[in-house]
Amino acid sequence: MDTIVRGEGAVGSDPCSRVHCLADGRRIGYAEFGDAQGLPVLAIHGTPGSRFMFALTHEGARARGLRIIAPERPGYGLSDYRRSVALAPLAEDVKALADALGLDRFAVIGVSGGGPHAVAVAASMPARVALLALISPVGPIAECHGRIRMSRLHRLIFTGLGRSPRACATFFWSLRSLVRWAPGAAYRVLLQRVTQSDRSVLVRPEVRANLQAAIREALRPGIGGALQDLRLFCTPWGLSLAEIDVPAVMWQGSDDSIVPPQAAYHLAEALPNCRLDVIQGAGHYWVFGQFGRVLDTILAALRK
Repeated sequence: MDTIVRGEGAVGSDPCSRVHCLADGRRIGYAEFGDAQGLPVLAIHGTPGSRFMFALTHEGARARGLRIIAPERPGYGLSDYRRSVALAPLAEDVKALADALGLDRFAVIGVSGGGPHAVAVAASMPARVALLALISPVGPIAECHGRIRMSRLHRLIFTGLGRSPRACATFFWSLRSLVRWAPGAAYRVLLQRVTQSDRSVLVRPEVRANLQAAIREALRPGIGGALQDLRLFCTPWGLSLAEIDVPAVMWQGSDDSIVPPQAAYHLAEALPNCRLDVIQGAGHYWVFGQFGRVLDTILAALRK
């Protein structure tokens, strides 16, 4: 029988982390924040990311009576790696966790690279998802990149780098080394890539500590999870977006320099029941200063 245990890995013990054993013997790591008895929310981290990414929601979620459950994808943090050729099989891991935790109705958050995975989760359990909340998501670039505007950097990453296993591995191994041995330098590189509005969020000590911990834990076991994410993002998702008729809200910064905003807008149009909220002048990391905005919307949906 599957069991849930405290997460005790190379990062040590912490009261929020747990490991669930799947039917095939693999482990899926996750963390819980907010109100342990509250309304459930599955929160899907970015790329590269880990269960720690949602620690900043803890106080806000607890005040609203929300239980944030943040699973890690295969190859990240405490989750064992599993190669997949599509998004749908990975969503089955999240479904197994939701079943084990007895979650009948819940919201799903997908941040950045967690967006495609959150959409796949909604597709796998449409009757159980009260709200799909997409925050600065990676859109279906393989399906729409010829029809949308993208920066040169976005085209390099999402139509070039992800299709070259060698180049992709070199990039993520370099990032892992920098995050591990020179975290301050890694963060300075990030600050140089983002908009001024993002910098005003990222320089906050609590945001800096959160992102550094989340990315360090993401890459601690290796780069398999990050490689898989980028490979999947650069190919067709294999999901019938027009059939995912669940209530959805997308928040997207107009000046996002990390993911292509036009691909996110395309995703919002493709989902039949999605409301798009374009945040003018915002970059990619705005949510780390405004998680309450998202939590309020989720709470209203779960109370219906």
